[in-house]
Amino acid sequence: MACSGGRERGAYHHGDLAAALVRATLEIVDEVGVRGFSVAEAARRTRVSPGAPYRHFADRDALLAAAALEVSRRLRAIHLEAMTTASSPHERLAAVAGSYVRAAAVHRGGFDLLFAPGLRTHHLELRDSTREFIDLLLPSAFEVVPPEQGAKAAVGLLEALSAVARGYVALLLDGVFGEPGAVAAEVAVRATRAARALVDGYGLPDTTPS
Repeated sequence: MACSGGRERGAYHHGDLAAALVRATLEIVDEVGVRGFSVAEAARRTRVSPGAPYRHFADRDALLAAAALEVSRRLRAIHLEAMTTASSPHERLAAVAGSYVRAAAVHRGGFDLLFAPGLRTHHLELRDSTREFIDLLLPSAFEVVPPEQGAKAAVGLLEALSAVARGYVALLLDGVFGEPGAVAAEVAVRATRAARALVDGYGLPDTTPS
């Protein structure tokens, strides 16, 4: 492909401009957040002209969605690794909470991207990644909940598990426990313990006096 300018020629050392722009986007969001992100800065960091990103991405949100999808893929790989070392469905589900916290310490800005308003609404591939994550965990959830409670209970367990994991992530990134990178391992243990208690108790008969 012919290049239109000197700055743009340097970018093709990347081999894949779209992937390079996604990497730059993740770096920028880590530094300044989603609101501070600009396509122009992503172009500058990849040494291309300001208009070059629009050959691959329709607009700012499309580039942000592509970066969010990359974070989702990385998270899936992290969760898969955590689940393969667990010895039971209860432990597999609990391990996900811990891996979520550890990932947040590494991909801080990426979590802002995953939950940025509007991105999932308008980008089907990003929404599909959420369904893939649920599909990854559902078999374990079905093994945990009593059979008579069915799919609704299994999905409810995953919702509760997500709330626990995201809650610990929010506290971690807000600095409640200290500097996130320094305390992530400890907080991951706490999150795993809380998730294990949730999973172990889910579906048991309600003994609360009426």
